[in-house]
Amino acid sequence: MKRKISISKKLAFYTCLISAFTMSCNNDDDSVLTLSNMVDTGDYKLFTQTAGNGNHTIVFESGLGDNYESWYKLLGLAETHQVIAYNRAGYEPSEMANNDRNIVQLAEDLHQVILSKSENNKVILVGHSLGGAITRYYAVQHPEMVEAILFVDPSHEGFEEMTQGQEDNMVEYFRGEGLTQIANEAEQFIENFQTLDALSTLPNVPIIVLTSIRDREGENETRWINAHATLGENVTNFTHITTENSGHYIQVEEPQLVLDAITALLD
Repeated sequence: MKRKISISKKLAFYTCLISAFTMSCNNDDDSVLTLSNMVDTGDYKLFTQTAGNGNHTIVFESGLGDNYESWYKLLGLAETHQVIAYNRAGYEPSEMANNDRNIVQLAEDLHQVILSKSENNKVILVGHSLGGAITRYYAVQHPEMVEAILFVDPSHEGFEEMTQGQEDNMVEYFRGEGLTQIANEAEQFIENFQTLDALSTLPNVPIIVLTSIRDREGENETRWINAHATLGENVTNFTHITTENSGHYIQVEEPQLVLDAITALLD
């Protein structure tokens, strides 16, 4: 049986962040919303947290329904490197966007964050789930900006099939729960898969894929592994790691595996 983590439980789990990002857990702390935290895309502002400095910049891209705090166990990397994490549009305190929230637009927002906050010419992208699809599209469109990529159980069109009815039901659920920002992204899932299916191969940079197989059995496990393996096509330095020790949220349940992968990319 698949383990499901409710959005409310995830948000409760990530209430306080480690001091690397110098955020207070006090809701009355206005420093959280200083202008230096916000990236202006032209139509809306995105909340970012940046810490550390060094010769490498690591940029985290979260999955559907998650904000930057989903990476909190990895933010100690800021001791020796620049680390950037942010909330996509609509995930408070980022402002809501009126445009389509497909991976094309989400990748453009990511680009604005990188241009605004990165201290280095190239970045190491770390993307989980939907965030993996966003970073994948971004890397193909902006190969000159990418030093390396880590995919953490990324979404993939070769495995995930969805009917219009299923997408509509998912969107209706999120809207009913008042989670407009998630619904706006979810209603683009079919379009996203079509975009990914037509996408060219990734740039030839070091790439690591982490694939969770704990909650998948039989054909599902094989298809999931095979789908992720295709991310290494035409890539010289490609590593594919499967794990049974964590579910979809590898960065939460097995953070050391993710840290080791990032360290390998840094080396």
